[in-house]
Amino acid sequence: MLSLLPPFAEDASAAAMSSNIAPSSGALFGAYVNSRGGLTQQETTARLERQLGRRLAIANQYRGWSSRTFGKEAEHVAAGRVPMISWRATDTQFDSRRAQKIARGDYDQVIRTAADNMKALRGPVLLRFAWEMDQERGARQYIGEPGDFIAAWRRVHTIFQQRGATNVEFVWAPRANSFNKGTGPNWYPGDGYVDWIGGSAVPVNSYREFTTIYDGFYRWGRTKNKPLLIWGGVRENPADAAWKARWIGSAHSTIANQWTNVKAFVYYHARSPSGNDYFADTSTRAFDAFKRMGCASHFRPGNGC
Repeated sequence: MLSLLPPFAEDASAAAMSSNIAPSSGALFGAYVNSRGGLTQQETTARLERQLGRRLAIANQYRGWSSRTFGKEAEHVAAGRVPMISWRATDTQFDSRRAQKIARGDYDQVIRTAADNMKALRGPVLLRFAWEMDQERGARQYIGEPGDFIAAWRRVHTIFQQRGATNVEFVWAPRANSFNKGTGPNWYPGDGYVDWIGGSAVPVNSYREFTTIYDGFYRWGRTKNKPLLIWGGVRENPADAAWKARWIGSAHSTIANQWTNVKAFVYYHARSPSGNDYFADTSTRAFDAFKRMGCASHFRPGNGC
């Protein structure tokens, strides 16, 4: 028999909750790091850190719904990084009714196991559950309509609290462009169920400026009493060899000088499953801009380059 959860409270009393991970000033600097050159992911991460001259504050890891153990995340904790677990609501299959199934309790044991194992990491964890949930129906990340998604998110959050996984902070992260369209907030679970507000963007054939992509996200997110997390990556622009370096430089200056509510920047240092190259070092000038950002005082609380 499925266990019953207590009724969900609309925007529960934790609405003004504070983050133990977000710095009081400045912003954390992190990345998702693809393994490359015959190295393991951990080795590639360490190599990137040597190139930067600093430790990554956040290391993103992707996990399928049925993930039971978090060995790579434990290695990040041991190395002094905060793991950000991007946890899909499915495994390899697409399921447009997954949110309904989670909300009615079909997967409570999966959630309990994940909560217990993330709690056992004994360090701070960011959980980016079901990111880009606002994708179109039929896309991999789409698991249901906004109302169903919200009910599912709240059930997951409630179970984590019941299991005492208080080291885990929840990152709600639609696509950044959905805020420009005015649709992103439709998926918001409520202040009491969200610790961080994220915006996600990895354009394929679009070369829009940093502020154009994330402006709607920042304008909406800054109205909440939450730290903001920008997650993204860009390709080289074949029509402009300096464009990627300028994009990274714009991210640097905008976050440091204007968007002070942004408390974390996580870059997609990887080749996408479809073969697109988002690595920060696709050109010398791009990596130089990336390193300048990572070594700037605003992005290295407690770190040094």
